[in-house]
Amino acid sequence: MPKTSFKHNSLKVIGGDFKGRKLKMAPLEITRSSKNILKESFFNTLGNTIVGTNFIEFFAGSGSIGIEALSRGAKYAFFFENHKESYKVLEENLRSICQDCAYKTIFGDTFKTYKDSLKSLKSETIGYLDPPFDIRENMQGIYKRCFDLIEDLDCQIFSNVILEHISSLEIPQKIGSFTLHKTKKFGKSALSYYQNLYL
Repeated sequence: MPKTSFKHNSLKVIGGDFKGRKLKMAPLEITRSSKNILKESFFNTLGNTIVGTNFIEFFAGSGSIGIEALSRGAKYAFFFENHKESYKVLEENLRSICQDCAYKTIFGDTFKTYKDSLKSLKSETIGYLDPPFDIRENMQGIYKRCFDLIEDLDCQIFSNVILEHISSLEIPQKIGSFTLHKTKKFGKSALSYYQNLYL
């Protein structure tokens, strides 16, 4: 059987200490990258609140969002990725750009690994979830699983949780300790911002 050949694209870090540095992209056949306009809007919305926080990218792909967070002052980042080829690209990007950053990569199913992996967190944390769209094969129910994950997050440390999702998704106003602050749409994708009002 011939070995599968994946096509890799690249993009650049758009802000912070690593601005302009090239990132290798995970294979387009496997994952989709967040649009620059969406990414820029996201980090403009967070502003300086990201400085000194922990940042969790729950479905990391190539790690472009988490690396952007480190570039802009996050003190520590976790990257979860389930696909072997994407995980390899993620580690390459981190080795080439973030040699002096504090981060941890976790290979495996996010839903099965996040509980144990996040036990070490003790200070303010921002979570970012960009799961595969639910219209993808075998991804039906992915958003319900994400809602359950968000509800399970430690409300003593998670201040904000952001979900990137298909624009047509009906979003709950409240998930556990987190209340929907706003949703911004970018074509087929949207960002919904949840805030922990108790922290």
